[in-house]
Amino acid sequence: MILLFCVCSLLGQNNDLSREHKDWLDTVGPIITKTEKEIFLKLNPEERTRFIQIFWKHRDPMPDTPENEFYQEYMKRVQFADANFGRQSSRKGSQTERGYYYLLLGPPINRTVYDTVSQIIPLELWYYKGEPRYGLPSFFYLIFYQPQGIGEYRLYYPGEGPDKLISPQYAKSALSRDQAYNIIKEISAELAGASLSYLPGEGTRNMTSISSSNMIISNVQSLAEKKYPDEYARTYLSYKDYVETEYSHNFFESSFLVRVFNNFNQSFIHWAIEPKTVNFAFYENRYYAVFQIILKLEDMLGNPVFEKVEDMTMRITPEQYKTHERQLFAIQDVLPIISGNYKLFFLLQNKTAKDFTSFQTEIFIPEKNSGPYLSDLLLYHSQTEAAQSRRNAFKAFSFQGNQLTVNTENNFIPQENMGIYCQLYDSTSRGETRGADFLIEIFSVRSTSSVLNLKKPLEDIYDPKSGGINIGPISLSSLDPGYYRVEVSILDDNGQKTLTQKENFILLSQPYPILPWVFTKQYGSFPESSQLKILATQCFMTQKYDRAHTYLEQAMKLKDDPETRLLLAKVLYALQRYQDSVNIISPVFESVDQRESGKLLAANYVALKDWNTALAYLERLLAKSKEINVLNLAAECYIKLNQPERALPLLRESLKLNPAQPSIKDLEEQTQKQIKNNK
Repeated sequence: MILLFCVCSLLGQNNDLSREHKDWLDTVGPIITKTEKEIFLKLNPEERTRFIQIFWKHRDPMPDTPENEFYQEYMKRVQFADANFGRQSSRKGSQTERGYYYLLLGPPINRTVYDTVSQIIPLELWYYKGEPRYGLPSFFYLIFYQPQGIGEYRLYYPGEGPDKLISPQYAKSALSRDQAYNIIKEISAELAGASLSYLPGEGTRNMTSISSSNMIISNVQSLAEKKYPDEYARTYLSYKDYVETEYSHNFFESSFLVRVFNNFNQSFIHWAIEPKTVNFAFYENRYYAVFQIILKLEDMLGNPVFEKVEDMTMRITPEQYKTHERQLFAIQDVLPIISGNYKLFFLLQNKTAKDFTSFQTEIFIPEKNSGPYLSDLLLYHSQTEAAQSRRNAFKAFSFQGNQLTVNTENNFIPQENMGIYCQLYDSTSRGETRGADFLIEIFSVRSTSSVLNLKKPLEDIYDPKSGGINIGPISLSSLDPGYYRVEVSILDDNGQKTLTQKENFILLSQPYPILPWVFTKQYGSFPESSQLKILATQCFMTQKYDRAHTYLEQAMKLKDDPETRLLLAKVLYALQRYQDSVNIISPVFESVDQRESGKLLAANYVALKDWNTALAYLERLLAKSKEINVLNLAAECYIKLNQPERALPLLRESLKLNPAQPSIKDLEEQTQKQIKNNK
């Protein structure tokens, strides 16, 4: 049988670089990060052309102007390097060592050329103003020399020794470093000092000067990684098909928080996004922005598990805008999740401002009854208890009727208190809490010794119903501003650590508005029909069909709608319960996606060997549009009905759409022979 739901494999993309793309990659070699290059090589030719545009946009210092000043300046460097550094080389000047550093650093403050001095081989001394924020000194030297006086110039390493720079014709015998240094000093004291150390004023002949020079070279070579943020490239493969081309370069920075916790005995992803900036439009005395949130879930092999696309419109008054203009803005939500290891991808698009942000992470959800497990830590600022009437409702970062206030970067201000929340799974059946203690230790990154300790009996703080452990408030008033790590551990009755989790936080030096203005949804008590469908979809995509069936039967009892029936019919088809699948979807065929439901009904009737009924749906589908798998399935039905003359045009149409179908090509030839034999 030709499987209806198989996606035909695409012809393999030719990953060889075109001449245009190879030249571009050579040109930007000094300023492209490892991540950007890795992603670029994974793209097809059309995507590479688009990536190049985004690459330059992300380096544009003034994106609001029509010109890209960085691009213009960089191409001037390329032109200069090609014109001046390629004369003794078979390569373009921009591809030589001098070209590499010139493209990366730009023109030096001073460039002294020594090409007619008899005592030394041709060389150049470059003097640069450095950028300390990227690990470079305020000023530094580079020397390029022509080995043996011929060929390309290459970078000189002071550790090689100044004798490398002496002309062989001048020195008939081997020279010591001191002798070579003195010869160069007679020509130029500055050049002699640089031959020992690239750090001005450190012209000594010891290992310190060699080390500092090597450090300068290393920091220059890693400058692209430090100077050019490539977060946009890290997730480019995930968002490239979602972000419109005209604003795919408008990436804004955000911070994110993702945790997995149990609510109502069901695992949920709790997530938060905090954009660094949010741009609004103003219309009819309201500020507004239209956001689109795309959440994708994949297994560790990259197979799709779940995808959710949701629009959210934010409208605020001028008074609200004024009140919150200095406050962070956060979007928070939850998503039910089945057990397993997953890659999680988020994309937030501001359709109003035409910009976007994205991030991805990995999550692990343990199977129930798989053994004691301590969740990741959630550090919070405060908690608010919900009214009794709303304690069964929940939203992101709420547990047992308590709403926890968090920020995604774990920033805390002086004199503030901190709370810690986590969950302990599968513990009561193993007696993990009896006689056990819960230990909290806070460490400064500058010390291996804890600066704060707190220990409590686990039974006093553990909620066996939810698995929650909630500690707080913990005063931070005794701590100095800085970077810290909090470590929590379960101690057995012998005081040994059995389970441990860690989380970093920052104690700021002065008060700052760190708590976000939160936009979130509130949900009723689990389960809701929509949540069960999400879980069923994840089970279906991971081939856990029996579990998907159980979730959907529950969902149908809560809300019998066409979309739930369609998913249930797919699950029944996967379970080879073809007639049950037909019975579920037939009553709502006209109410749901008729193309999807029509293909499903046709597949079921093919499985039941009811060729005529299957053809009724397939012909209806083909009347609207031609689709390869529908053409193939209809052809199969006609062959089964001994009507090869009706099958042949369908097979030819399918091969016309995609010639790379060997099995269909064979079937076409067999059908042609059958028609001839029938004559």
